[in-house]
Amino acid sequence: MTAEALTTVDLTAPDEAPQLLRAAFDAVLRPSFTGDELGGPETIEPSERRVVSIVSTAAGEPMGVAVTDLDPDGISLLANLAVSPASRGLGVGARLMSHLAEVWAARAGVVLAEVHDPRGHADTPSEHPLARLRFYERAGARVLDTPFVQPALHPGAARVPDMLLLVLHPVGPAGAVDAVDSAELAEWIRRYYVAVEGTDPTDPTARRLLARVRERESVPAWPLARWRDVARLTLDG
Repeated sequence: MTAEALTTVDLTAPDEAPQLLRAAFDAVLRPSFTGDELGGPETIEPSERRVVSIVSTAAGEPMGVAVTDLDPDGISLLANLAVSPASRGLGVGARLMSHLAEVWAARAGVVLAEVHDPRGHADTPSEHPLARLRFYERAGARVLDTPFVQPALHPGAARVPDMLLLVLHPVGPAGAVDAVDSAELAEWIRRYYVAVEGTDPTDPTARRLLARVRERESVPAWPLARWRDVARLTLDG
């Protein structure tokens, strides 16, 4: 499969390419995430604030998907990025990241991603935490010096502890982020929890997480190779 045989599209409206969107969900996202980390197809519905980028073959077979929740005036989130099991190792992920850099440059400020901390997540057939970190490191990502607990993304889901927050944009010598304002990051975390869990995060785990973020004026963004230096925070403290 050559790069010329692939196409990349950005979906930004609910009724845009519904068959392609559903195929991307079933063939790419569903095999790549656990039930706690992925809701139903409706959770990736494109909109003005959510761009779904899909790499597919000339025949319309999805190979890679990225979902970006945009906040042009604040912090945006790469909510999902995955390559179908059959397409791994073919450069599809790198193609997506190159495309996303253009999308983010036009429509986003700081873009974060939440990824498994290899110290708390073992390799599985569908997830390889160290390999994922190496992938993002090649893209120039940096790691925030704060642990993270992913909120429960949908009813019936559990929170996912032992996560790392990566800075994906801006990166590179000309505009790399060295730190993120603590108040802005804490407010983003609070709004994220409210959006998916429905209430303000006031439980002990959330309070510890937010206290860790707020203990400094800004949270450093380190070279990704330093991910082991990020102090862990689990559901138990």
